[in-house]
Amino acid sequence: MKQYLLNQKEKFASDEDIISAIPQDSKKKSIIESLADIVIGFVMYLPINFFVLPMFAEQIAGQDMMGFLQITAVFTMVAFVRKYTIRRWFSKMQF
Repeated sequence: MKQYLLNQKEKFASDEDIISAIPQDSKKKSIIESLADIVIGFVMYLPINFFVLPMFAEQIAGQDMMGFLQITAVFTMVAFVRKYTIRRWFSKMQF
């Protein structure tokens, strides 16, 4: 039993070494990425709101659930692509 516990402890220590070897973002880089994401999102969603919301004016006025789900899907897809692109861009940057 003692040998098993020693093996588990050694395994855990090696797992910690692997995790600590993964490069971590600095706080500065994370803050800059978050601010860039917010600013880019704001600038992107101004024209998107201008074009997308009028297309769904009837569904919004009638409180149609399918219309709301379609609007949500559009904004979710845009947000996913934006966030993925920004994350990949910042992961290539060196700070």
